[in-house]
Formats: sequence, structure tokens, C-alpha cells
Amino acid sequence: MPGIDKNKISERIHGVLVSVRRVGVLIIGKSGIGKSECALELIIRGHKLVADDLVIVKRHRGRLSGVSDPLISGYLELHGLGVIKVRSHFGKHAMCPEKQVDMVVDFIEWDESSQSRDFLKSYTYDVLGEKLPLIKLPVRPARNMASLIEVAVTSFLLKRRGMDEAKELERRISKRIRSKHG
Repeated sequence: MPGIDKNKISERIHGVLVSVRRVGVLIIGKSGIGKSECALELIIRGHKLVADDLVIVKRHRGRLSGVSDPLISGYLELHGLGVIKVRSHFGKHAMCPEKQVDMVVDFIEWDESSQSRDFLKSYTYDVLGEKLPLIKLPVRPARNMASLIEVAVTSFLLKRRGMDEAKELERRISKRIRSKHG
């Protein structure tokens, strides 16, 4: 790919990195969209924070792993409340110093086009020349983004085991259409 430096070993990304069911989830999106608040809810549910606001992604032994910038490691900025030290609020078990980055979730602004039901379309996000699975999640008031991320992680794990729920549904629908017209 032109423009991608395969020899580059690190990249700084504006986002949040959390460990959800041992899956490294990089949450990206514009400033103020709710990434840190989602991370807070995930921490409350027992998942771990790796980095807030600035994620340093490094290539190590063929894998991508993320860490926090040492200056802000362990802190979470919550608009309206300010900055909190995660360890003081939730204990040392709420933190993870480093995590492999397995998938990316992009928080996008909700609009009518974000209601698309094109659930078979898959996206990727390029980090250091590696393509990671990407989910685009529209954000709007009253949507429980933490629950959606937990479900996205479960779907990611099922796909790793060869179980693609969307493709299974598509096969079932196609089979019914064929049986009605055949």
C-alpha cells in the first residue's frame, strides 16, 4: 500500500483502549463523543482500562499492542467531572498496563443514514499497516454504548470460532426465498 511504512513501529492514536473479555478494543471517534464515559461504564462492569485519550500502539513480534502515554497513564477524563485516577476509584484490578489491539470501534454521530441494516458489510481500520476489524457505532442519547461494545466483543469472539451470525441469517433467508420460488 502506498503511504504505509511497514517499518514504523509505533503510532499515537486519539482514543481509548480497554480490555473487554480479554479482547483489546480501541475506541475512536471525535472529541467529546463519549469514548471515556463508555470506558467508565465498562470499568464499572469489571473490564479494564489500558489508555484514555492517547493510545500508543506498537508493533511487537507481529502483533499490535497498546499502552498509555506514561504522563496520563491511569487517569480518565470525564467531561463535566474532570479527571479521575482509576486506581483510586476502582482499585488496581481496573487497570491493564498493556493490551493487544484486536478490534476497533468507531463512535460516529447518529444520523438517518446510520440506521442502515447493511449488517453483512465489514470494515477494517489500518494501524501500522495492519488491518483490524472495525465496527462503526452510531452514538445518540440513551444508547448504552458499553452494552453494545460487550455484544460486539462477543460477536468478534464467535467469528473467531467460525460462527458469523449475520451470514447465518442471510443463508436462512436465502433458503426460505429459494424454497418459496423453487
